[in-house]
Amino acid sequence: MLYPEDPGNLARVADNAEHRFFKRYGESMPAGFWNHPGTKQGIYMIGPDGEYLEGKAAANGEPRDIEARLQRALAAWDKLRKQKKYANRPVPAVVEAAPPEVAGKALILRASLRDLPRGQGASAKAPSRWRRELGDSLGWRGFVEWAWNQNWIGFDDPRAFVTDAAAPQPVADDVVRRLCREVLVDNVRGQQPWWEAAHVRTATLTMRRVKADKVWRLEYQGEARMQDGDRAFAARLRGEAEWDPQQKKFVRFELIALGDRRGAGTFNQRSEDLGPAPMGVALRLFAPQPKAAGKAR
Repeated sequence: MLYPEDPGNLARVADNAEHRFFKRYGESMPAGFWNHPGTKQGIYMIGPDGEYLEGKAAANGEPRDIEARLQRALAAWDKLRKQKKYANRPVPAVVEAAPPEVAGKALILRASLRDLPRGQGASAKAPSRWRRELGDSLGWRGFVEWAWNQNWIGFDDPRAFVTDAAAPQPVADDVVRRLCREVLVDNVRGQQPWWEAAHVRTATLTMRRVKADKVWRLEYQGEARMQDGDRAFAARLRGEAEWDPQQKKFVRFELIALGDRRGAGTFNQRSEDLGPAPMGVALRLFAPQPKAAGKAR
């Protein structure tokens, strides 16, 4: 957290370099643009030493507004770099990083969530998030119609998803239930906490080895159903993976959850779209590759 709202966490990060950097930037913003105390969600254009170029806490997400801010930021940067004699340098090559809560785990899965087409029986009020012609010029409404999100999960021992048996074998119950609780969550449009343990009504996943070679091929099938009052998600699970038995690691892992979700949480933007409506979750192996260095501007 770059700038926590509560005093306890604010004191905890007081000596963090990234906090001091963001603090310098925030305190140089025009009056009224820095939301303090309060959340620091916003759109920010920041100089190399925390200088204010443009931005605003809780800024408008309209594309035209963002474009105008970027244009002003570039003009401000042109003056700043001459004033401080900043030298343009290539953008360094980086490796995409997993979130801190899963970093270092032996198996890291990234789950991409989004709504799916509803078919002929869809409610007239249901937004058409799969219509490509909608474009991205509708601000918040456009976000709601095009929204997708990501969840993450990490496991210390990837062998929980490995078997050498040709007949289906169960994946450990605690592993499957944890997967259901942490990643099969309807936060497509906004925030939604994990399911509680009591909310997981069905959680089954079997695995079998369908090919034994230098790399094993594994298949998965299962079902999941979570419910908390009017809020629920029921899905079928299907997947495929490739396991290297020599290196004891996955080289490919794909697991799909398809089903219907319904109800609304406090912050997941579903109050006008209670469903039931189809939702998909795609879990894939996170194996980051170095990105090429960018050119100097």
